Amino acid sequence: MLLYAAALLWGVHPGPANALRTAPVTTHYRVETKTETTVDLSGVGQPNQQVNLGVTSWIAVTLSDTTGGRILHVVVDSLKYDGGAPQLTQSSVDSARGGTLHGFVEASGHVKEIVAQPADNIFLSDVQGVIHSFFPKVRTGAKTGDIWTDTVEVTNTQNGSNIKSKFAIKYTAGDRSSVSGVPALKLSSTSSATMSGTAQNPMAGSMEVEGTVTGTSESFVGADGRYLGGSSASTSNQLLKVAMAPAPIPVKTIRTVTVSVIP
Repeated sequence: MLLYAAALLWGVHPGPANALRTAPVTTHYRVETKTETTVDLSGVGQPNQQVNLGVTSWIAVTLSDTTGGRILHVVVDSLKYDGGAPQLTQSSVDSARGGTLHGFVEASGHVKEIVAQPADNIFLSDVQGVIHSFFPKVRTGAKTGDIWTDTVEVTNTQNGSNIKSKFAIKYTAGDRSSVSGVPALKLSSTSSATMSGTAQNPMAGSMEVEGTVTGTSESFVGADGRYLGGSSASTSNQLLKVAMAPAPIPVKTIRTVTVSVIP
């Protein structure tokens, strides 16, 4: 039985959209995620289940100015999967290649209305989770050592889920540097979140989900607000309530993400 615990990133969201519209800008990225999930099945008299997943994706992200923000369009150019979960088949990998995400980035920087095609592909869901981290909130005129905060609400409705998460994020401005010759501001962040809702599992059916997430991240943002890569690590602790179990099932997920710009 594979119990999929959704991992949500906390890095959000850029400053206001430019008043003057510019031509669409496309940036290519390499995204590597590693996820280790441990399901405590002692409550149903079974040993713990551990699943390790590694996904590397190559994506193109296009941002186009529009009224009130920017249109977000993501194309998965290629994808590689490394893991031992038999439920994740080669056909799922193949269908994710060429898949798209389409959404809207508000003037405040929050990402909304993301639609995935094909829908309910777990590998495309992995990419979608990372996309939120491409828009860290940047304070105008931030100097080294400056600190600011943000709060974000995210709803995950993929794969039959309806899980709402509320994030509190603390940002710290680092030194000015460069990434591939492009001037960049380094941002460090810490975050915490609570989540609750329902999820679907092919074997266990509907599950009630509640839990917490803590994480850290480092991001690099160009002078034009373009995301230039970064890394993050998170730990989530969830309780899953299912009809087959007399008590909630604890699930712990450790996740790391590394993103780099492809020149």
